Amino acid sequence: MSSFVVTAAAGGIGTALVLRLLASGHRVIACDVSSRRLATLADAAAGSAGELVTRKSDVAEQAAADALASEAVERFGSVQGLANIVGGIAGIGADLIDRALERITLDEFRQSFRLNVDSVFLMTKALVPHFRANNYGKVANVASLAAFGNFDGMGNAAYDAAKAAVIGLTRTLSRSLGADGIRVNAVAPGSVYTERVRAAFSDAFIADQVRRIPLRRMPGPDDVAAMLEFLLLPASDSVSGEVVRVSGGLR
Repeated sequence: MSSFVVTAAAGGIGTALVLRLLASGHRVIACDVSSRRLATLADAAAGSAGELVTRKSDVAEQAAADALASEAVERFGSVQGLANIVGGIAGIGADLIDRALERITLDEFRQSFRLNVDSVFLMTKALVPHFRANNYGKVANVASLAAFGNFDGMGNAAYDAAKAAVIGLTRTLSRSLGADGIRVNAVAPGSVYTERVRAAFSDAFIADQVRRIPLRRMPGPDDVAAMLEFLLLPASDSVSGEVVRVSGGLR
């Protein structure tokens, strides 16, 4: 039985990952900014083999990230992995996709980095001393296919740049922390339409997205969660510094 910290744990990808880990008997401290979604997660996890602790927390704030890491170590004794899922486009909607640069404010740009990059930086930094002391730790970050800037219809200049920063941070940390037994990887999903996100887009827009995917199938939250689970568990102990696309073949 291992112990994990999962951020944005009550969203589509986070819920899928938490339920996978609990089903295998692992312990998870799951944080999210929404008490309502955390309650729904707890209901879904009822009867699972593992142990779930839920916490409302905004880990893009240093005090909150430090407190969550400390609680996880104190409660579980040791933590083997961290899934940094917090991110996305704040207030996502069709009007934000491919928004012209001159319509993106500095505040929006900074908020995108706060949400997608600060959260990864702060949570990883908070748990690294514990991982280093044990000479073992797994960090699985969530980037995006948008980080590569190859397609329209996926993000905008603020979001794409923030997710590219997540990839840069992943690769840098895999080098600097590798000697301490800490593996750092990222998953780069294509468009993943949870119920909340799907409601913001037309059926025609989503159909266009699917048509350009070689497998003609849009990956769902569980597809991304399956890869995150692999990167957190010992089966991937020889993998570090990788960015794995979960995109149905879209490059």
